[in-house]
Amino acid sequence: MRRIGSTLATFATAGVLALSVPGSAFAANGFLAIDGVRHNDPRGCFEIAKLSTVFNFTDTPALVHNVPGCAGGFVSVIPPGLAVQVPGTHSIYLG
Repeated sequence: MRRIGSTLATFATAGVLALSVPGSAFAANGFLAIDGVRHNDPRGCFEIAKLSTVFNFTDTPALVHNVPGCAGGFVSVIPPGLAVQVPGTHSIYLG
């Protein structure tokens, strides 16, 4: 009986560690290109300092914010597989 409890505790600990370790499993698959600069498996906020062409070749919609730092609500969405021009002082979020 003690061996079963020990085995279950080991599996429970492994499960908690697997879920708590951050990694690229939650990043978008593919790449985001901003003015020709490629970001593989992007995740997080990307600043757009000037008028830029953004290609979203990921499996996740990219959210365009009209302020730096991905603050506030988003103003448009770049669906997977599309490219758009984004004005300066904007930011893009992929989560």
